[in-house]
Amino acid sequence: MAKNFYKKYLIIVAVVAGVIFFNKYLADNFLQNFVYKIVKKPGIFLTDNLLDFSRYTSEFFKIKYAAEEKSKFQEENNILRGQLAELDSLRRENKFLRDELKVARRLVSPLLLARIFNIQRNAPSSTALINIGTKDGIEKKMPVIAAGNVLVGIVEQVFEDSALVLLVDDPRVKISGRVLESSILVETKGELQNILGLNLVANSDDIKEGAVIVTSGLDGLPEALLVAQVTKIESPSNALFKTVTAKPFFDPSLGSSLFVILQ
Repeated sequence: MAKNFYKKYLIIVAVVAGVIFFNKYLADNFLQNFVYKIVKKPGIFLTDNLLDFSRYTSEFFKIKYAAEEKSKFQEENNILRGQLAELDSLRRENKFLRDELKVARRLVSPLLLARIFNIQRNAPSSTALINIGTKDGIEKKMPVIAAGNVLVGIVEQVFEDSALVLLVDDPRVKISGRVLESSILVETKGELQNILGLNLVANSDDIKEGAVIVTSGLDGLPEALLVAQVTKIESPSNALFKTVTAKPFFDPSLGSSLFVILQ
């Protein structure tokens, strides 16, 4: 009996020891290696791709923020230019009134909000459709402006609920302009592709690249509206006039909201 007892006791001890050894040394390593092999490659794949995705989204939001800031900066710049043009116009007018008339009188025209719903800027024209028409009091030849007193174009055709606007770079649009902070008069003519030509600029006229062109008020349009900025000047030899090109301030990417100046 005692012999059988010790035999069973030794067997139980051996089994317990085997279980402990397996759990501690074999099972742990086996399970760790097994789990490691399962998650290693997917983990690396997910980590790499999540990092790439994170970099992509970060760059995307940076670009979007930069574009929004650029658009905001351009609009604020146009507003400041418009204010400068208005101040220059007031200065010139006040001097004239002080010297000649001794009175002050400015015409303030009402504005009507409009929105562009279609724009075409391909040869042979540059036009936009706005969402107001005859029922709103719109008439042909009315000027259209954007924020900052930027001249957009002239109403060409009017329908009941809409109107066709010739943009300033349309070849049919000619505007009497003036170089800001000077007495130099020019005529702008649309040349499509967001380009204006400036006519009647004499070789003796002191005009530089970057000069701002505003409406002169001599052709029925309100005075001191921002039109364009000079981008290139050429002075052909033995010619009476310079060849000058300019870029309109109007930029459709800044938004679709416009104003029609009611006359």
